[in-house]
Amino acid sequence: MNKYIVSFLNEVCKEIKYHGVHKNISEEIQGHIDEIADQYIENGMEEEQAIQRAIVQMGDPAEIGKELNKTHRPKTEWSILVLIGAMVSIGGITLFALANDAAFSSFEGFLVNYLIYTVMGFVALIGCFFFDYTKLEKYSMYIFIGTIVCLGIYEGFVLGVFTGTFWGTSVYGPYIRLGRFAFSTIDMIVLIFIVSFSGIVNKWATGDIKNMIKLLALAAMACILMVYLSLARAMLLSAGFLVMITKAILDKEFNGSKKGYLLSIYGGGITIVCAVLIWVYRNIGIHYRADRVAVFLNPQLDPLGAGYVDALLKKLLSNAKLFGANDQLYLMQGNTPRIALPEANTDFIFTYIVSAFGWIAGIITIMVIVLAIVRMFLATRKINHPYGRYLASAIVTIFSLQAVANILMNMGMFPITSFSLPFISYGGSNFVVNMALVGLLLSVYRRKDLLIRKEGYQYGVDH
Repeated sequence: MNKYIVSFLNEVCKEIKYHGVHKNISEEIQGHIDEIADQYIENGMEEEQAIQRAIVQMGDPAEIGKELNKTHRPKTEWSILVLIGAMVSIGGITLFALANDAAFSSFEGFLVNYLIYTVMGFVALIGCFFFDYTKLEKYSMYIFIGTIVCLGIYEGFVLGVFTGTFWGTSVYGPYIRLGRFAFSTIDMIVLIFIVSFSGIVNKWATGDIKNMIKLLALAAMACILMVYLSLARAMLLSAGFLVMITKAILDKEFNGSKKGYLLSIYGGGITIVCAVLIWVYRNIGIHYRADRVAVFLNPQLDPLGAGYVDALLKKLLSNAKLFGANDQLYLMQGNTPRIALPEANTDFIFTYIVSAFGWIAGIITIMVIVLAIVRMFLATRKINHPYGRYLASAIVTIFSLQAVANILMNMGMFPITSFSLPFISYGGSNFVVNMALVGLLLSVYRRKDLLIRKEGYQYGVDH
């Protein structure tokens, strides 16, 4: 490279504090200098002189660098962090109250585990926040296919297709155990699938019919594998995939019939999902999920069996006060008072909040969650880079679906499933993965003004 260009670029980059964009900015500015120099050369000027004239025409490198520093400065969406902190605080206060309630039969080390998982979660958030997610895009296909293969091997998927029996799994999925801590790999797999699929969508969702078929086939394969291990996680994954594909189709760059693609995907998707669910329930024998749906549709079907929890949730919420504990929250087992609500620290923590602290506490919790969803959605709208936009949209979808489904489930408006209330329910791997997802969302937002367009020089320097 010409020494004058090197000197000019160094002067520009000195003023730009974020080193991650130095290479891209240098390449763009050099390209612009070359264009100007070529014009001078065509007019008969010597190459060395043409380059010097082009550099002079660019202007003061320090001033250019200062302007670029204003534009290419990492930004943090502090409101999202504050709202996530508020949710973690609500969960912490609730879980501490539960742990100190003599009527709650907590397991040994409950609070210690919670604190450690919380620290792990914040470490995951910070790590993902500073991680340059764009480095993963070129490996998206390898990561996605590799995850499908590993998941299929674990489940014994081929064996299950032919014999109707799966080996090596439980309905709760595989776990990684590190001493006293257990991490559900299902939550981690959702994270991996979402991150890798966003890169595949960015590459293939252009309107080409063959690529769209391959894209949908990969999405369907991942969701089918996930259904057996966790219906709730399969729903999260399906929603994330669907949102990414939909946004890609609605993008200006998409070629083809947008309405036709959307009708085919949504209509065909609903048909396939129904067929797969029927096959799963009939051939694998997971009937307890069907029982949950039946009880949801008819609460009086089995009030002392499968419908007991549904009836209890309605009873607790209907007797809740504005402030203070609900009289129905406790029951006597012999001479010992116990909290009537099962899984009060996990799936039904919202009902516990309302029953133990009153409806005002429940309303505040809902308001914080809604504000977090709104702020995440607004942050996503400001992201222009397709890969980041697809990834951020899927993350907001997964967070929103978890929160809304859990609250509706607690209020008897949704069948009981394993949806946790993000950052509030107790749960190690779920908490850590959700923190990682938020960290990735903030990472995408942080770099929304740092990704340089490929179609030309964008810094507004006068030719």
